[in-house]
Amino acid sequence: MISLKEIAEKIQGDLSGNGLVVISGISGIKEAKEGDITFIVDNSFKKYLKECKASAIILGKDINPDEFEGKNIVITKNPALAYAKVAEMFHPRKINEKGISPSACVAKTSNISDDATIYPYAYIGEKTIVEKNAVIYPFVHIGDDVTVGEETVIYPHAVIYDKVTIGKRVVIHSGTVLGSDGFGYVWDGEKHVKIPQIGTVEIEDDVEIGANVTIDRASLGKTIIKKGAKIDNLVQIAHNVSIGENSIIVSQVGIAGSSTIGKNVILAGQVGVRDHAVIGDNVRAAGGTGITKSVPENSQISGNPHMPHKEWLRLQGHIKNLPKLFDRIKKIEKKLQMEADND
Repeated sequence: MISLKEIAEKIQGDLSGNGLVVISGISGIKEAKEGDITFIVDNSFKKYLKECKASAIILGKDINPDEFEGKNIVITKNPALAYAKVAEMFHPRKINEKGISPSACVAKTSNISDDATIYPYAYIGEKTIVEKNAVIYPFVHIGDDVTVGEETVIYPHAVIYDKVTIGKRVVIHSGTVLGSDGFGYVWDGEKHVKIPQIGTVEIEDDVEIGANVTIDRASLGKTIIKKGAKIDNLVQIAHNVSIGENSIIVSQVGIAGSSTIGKNVILAGQVGVRDHAVIGDNVRAAGGTGITKSVPENSQISGNPHMPHKEWLRLQGHIKNLPKLFDRIKKIEKKLQMEADND
């Protein structure tokens, strides 16, 4: 059990109400019950306040606290960030038993830290390094000459091909494949000849990779996911791609070979990026955008082919009015035809 005062101190928020009230869990505003703490990110959630039974509420500074008279509240600059911190308080990271399971298949030439956790039926190849506090779950395949950094977690059925480097505090979810061959072929006049993919993949520190993601090894050099990047489920990243620091790649994005994604970029769901494109820092691409050429930094883009977001919005307005325009044209054509017949 945690007091509201402890929570306020943890998130550096301003407490109003009974700081001694005991908080036993965290819930959404519609599901919260007595003993829970909930949060309101913006004014659109206030409509649920009347029925809310939570013992305390986290608010953003832009929400008027006077509307919450009689309730225990904690006011913070960033309620979404505060929620993440409070959720950690109630759901701490699982503590894993250290050591290598006898049922795991671990090569004799591998170097496994005594403080790592290797679950049953994991496979770890020759000369692979697994550093301290890393956790390898059942049925993970890790090839030869791989490095897995400290506190990295790899969930069941992930596959790490040979010579991949994974940094510290990385999270790799189930079904993801790192280091599969890039899609490279050359036509010899009769058939497609495979181009050997002899590069590698490097995942820097604090990256999280969702379920069923594929990140191809480079043809030469490396495919690199830089520090702090977050990749959603079902993303395809081709050979020799570079993803910049703290960028977010949302589900079903496809990035073609040798593209460069800058820092703090957001590619929303189902964005497609052509090969060799350079996406500048801080670019925001709306869902379904087709990126057909390089994009300057700080751009907001939409559409297929991509265009500035404001231009895309104007275009959508014009498209919506097309039926009316066709009707007007038909009436004009009919009028002109009648005048021509009268002549």
